[in-house]
Amino acid sequence: IKFKRSRTVEVSDASTAEHTSAADTVAGNGDLLTEILLRLPIRSLLRFKSVSKHWLSLITNPHFSLLRNPHPNPPSGLFLHRSLYHGNPNFEWVPLDDTQNPTNKAPFGSLNSIHDPSGIKILQSCNGLLCCCSFRVHGPKRSYYIHNPTTKQFTTLPRVSTTVYGVNLAFDPSKSPHYKVVCVRGSELVPEHYQIEIYSSDTGPWRVSGRPFTANPNTQFNCGVYWNGAIHWVSPWGDSLYFNVDEERLETMPMPPVRNSRDVRMIKYFGESRDHLHLVQIYERPFSTQFNVYEIERDYSNWFVKFRVDLDEVPTVFPEMIRKLHQWGSGDYAFALLSLVRGEKDEDSFLVLCIPGMAIRYNFVDKTFRKLCDFAPSPHDIEGIDILDSLLLGGWYSAFQYIESLSCV
Repeated sequence: IKFKRSRTVEVSDASTAEHTSAADTVAGNGDLLTEILLRLPIRSLLRFKSVSKHWLSLITNPHFSLLRNPHPNPPSGLFLHRSLYHGNPNFEWVPLDDTQNPTNKAPFGSLNSIHDPSGIKILQSCNGLLCCCSFRVHGPKRSYYIHNPTTKQFTTLPRVSTTVYGVNLAFDPSKSPHYKVVCVRGSELVPEHYQIEIYSSDTGPWRVSGRPFTANPNTQFNCGVYWNGAIHWVSPWGDSLYFNVDEERLETMPMPPVRNSRDVRMIKYFGESRDHLHLVQIYERPFSTQFNVYEIERDYSNWFVKFRVDLDEVPTVFPEMIRKLHQWGSGDYAFALLSLVRGEKDEDSFLVLCIPGMAIRYNFVDKTFRKLCDFAPSPHDIEGIDILDSLLLGGWYSAFQYIESLSCV
């Protein structure tokens, strides 16, 4: 009996020694450990950062992030501002996968990781990072932040002393681990002119770029879209603009024609997906369930119709969509365009819409649609104004893509 017991101990000790030796080999080989870590989901990597300083160094290295995702991940969900009026707004989560994956849960309900007593508002989502600002503070006292919602890290941008019309993020992790922030403010030198300043996460403080310039006062500088190395701003009247961030060059962006010369440009969506820039204009009142999605050429030479949308069948399945809107709308179909998501193929591309009580997903090619989630009433909703009404007031720029990212801020 004693002999058998001794053999068991010897075998156990040998096995433990083998495992220890293998673990030491992996831990001591940075290349091998990196190859293993690259195959893990982001949520696991976030936990493993606390294993050791060596693991933390590997996982937070910008080169590791680029190896893991040479191109930005596709969005897994959307955040919607629940209300335009609530002091510290909560966010509604819309999962984008149509498999109802139970693991696709909201990374946050509110931006509590940024401790701003006035609350936090999201301004822009750009390839995994969020540009945010103080919610109830305006003018020089307003703070601006760049936030990674995956890692919960954020940085506070230096204050801008003059009137700010827009702060926009330019970030492409496939080209650089660093980001730039473009601020459009009032010119201190020339009245009724604008001035651009740039902040770089690599080089630091704000610096003036170019000369003061004029623009249509309705230009949506607070809703810039980053694409093709430039920030793009649309205007319901007159010229729209784009600013090439690397070349620091401001240009006029052509737009699709309006229905007639007296029409205001009715922009219902303007955004980027998978390196394509899209625009939706709807002029019909009542709002039509049939409209075009435009895409612009990379050389800005032309907008062309990329997709044709036909929502005629949606009200038959979701009759909630049929209702008379409040005073800020006049149609019999209540919907707001939240996001356009391009797939690797056109067949995988879809549109996300909000209709009363829910979000739905519409496939461009086969015209099928399905419900993504329900919106429960919130105690923060103002009586008579639900989340759809808030989105109709706030527009497409109240929805923000969530993209998992390990990028540093």
